[in-house]
Amino acid sequence: MGFLKRSGRESSVEGLSRLAEKTGNGLESALEVPVFILSIIMTATVLLGVVFRYVFRSPLGWTEEFSRYVMIWMALLSVALCIWRHEHVGVTMFIKKLPRLAAKTIIFLSNFLVLYFLYVLTVFGFRMAEGGKAQVSTALHTTMYWWLLAVPVSALFCLIMLVCKMTLDIRRQDLDEILMSEDIVAAVKREEGLEFDDGSVRGEAGQ
Repeated sequence: MGFLKRSGRESSVEGLSRLAEKTGNGLESALEVPVFILSIIMTATVLLGVVFRYVFRSPLGWTEEFSRYVMIWMALLSVALCIWRHEHVGVTMFIKKLPRLAAKTIIFLSNFLVLYFLYVLTVFGFRMAEGGKAQVSTALHTTMYWWLLAVPVSALFCLIMLVCKMTLDIRRQDLDEILMSEDIVAAVKREEGLEFDDGSVRGEAGQ
């Protein structure tokens, strides 16, 4: 009976991990497209403003404000991608010196604090956006609702991504895999002589 219960729990955790990975990867793919499109729009708008100002000597009044709001949307949506890819800047020197259990506990506690912050940001962000319906942007003369909506929408995506990441981190044993992106982990292992391009793994003792 004990073995069956343990197997059932492991199966549930594995299923939850697969769901988290599928959700995270799906959301990552869904966010990459608008972030890429917004980056092109922002670049084109800035270039258009520069050309009209310095070439045609007839500056457009809306390009600066529009590019600024597009940049905000692009940057905030990118935060969720960075959470999923472990690409946010962090100081790991101290925590990597702790025992694995203590380190993972601290990581999860800090993640729960971030989750709470994202929850508050989502709830009050939607309220802030609702209040922006009565405000009009200076140059575009559009309601601020759509521009302020970037805050709660991005916070909600970040919250989902962090939950998925934390779910996967439960089964991860290597602290590097929890703290850093896969590309950085691979680079560190190559530099330490632990991993090579042919797929073999070798420690310093074997060199």
